[in-house]
Amino acid sequence: MTEQQKTEQEKAGTRRGARRALWGAGIAAAFTAVMMAVTLPSDATGVDRPENKGAASSPDAAPSGAASPGADTAEQPAPTGEQRTGRGPLTATEVDRARTLALGRAPLAGARGVTGKPGPEYLDTDLADSAVPAGDEARRVEVLFYDYGADKLVMQTVNLTAGTVERTDTATGVQPPPSPQETTRAADLLVKSPEGAGLRADFKAATKGKDLTGAAQLLLQGISYNTAEQAGPASLSACGTHRCVRLFTQVKGGPWIDTTNLVIDLSAGTVGRIHP
Repeated sequence: MTEQQKTEQEKAGTRRGARRALWGAGIAAAFTAVMMAVTLPSDATGVDRPENKGAASSPDAAPSGAASPGADTAEQPAPTGEQRTGRGPLTATEVDRARTLALGRAPLAGARGVTGKPGPEYLDTDLADSAVPAGDEARRVEVLFYDYGADKLVMQTVNLTAGTVERTDTATGVQPPPSPQETTRAADLLVKSPEGAGLRADFKAATKGKDLTGAAQLLLQGISYNTAEQAGPASLSACGTHRCVRLFTQVKGGPWIDTTNLVIDLSAGTVGRIHP
């Protein structure tokens, strides 16, 4: 095994472990780890200023784990190639096949996506880590969706070797990190909301007069927000039951703007504040 392959497996194992913890007894610890891993730039205040609700910071500083310049919401692409065996990282072909098989499952037929369109919102696909009988070498993966119609997380365990969906698990109050599509939707809601006035003002100042009209003008990093594990005001008490997101925002080629005090409720399409 090459060093690159070892690195790929280590990264995949880390992602699997963090996501799987959300389904077990360690939900609170997992979310605390996620919050600690994504930190503000050292020169951002982290607090909205009364005179300007978005706090601009250095264009070169970035929160840990944030999207790199050149991508609105960065995601590591899957390796190329056809189906693999063993525990090697999933290929793009395998991810596409797993999604197709999972979407054919009856429990997802009435689900809704983040914009209200029919079909669940796709979140993630990764290798399954469930116990299997000795000698069973089937390639199994877990495909995560969010059903905005029922506000629940859905995990399909897909056997790629057999081409079947072996089980479906659902959970409420469990909030994995948002997908790029959810992050973009959250930013669009924020930009258009009254609570986004500070962001719009800071963007205009940073771009010498350009108006901020949508997520496409920003580099974004989203993190989930759940009041079951994170302190928050009564106005945000639905977060956790609802799908809620906080954002790190950066002007493309410009400074970061601190919007972490704002919470976007994707289920309700509203924006609130952690601190008044």
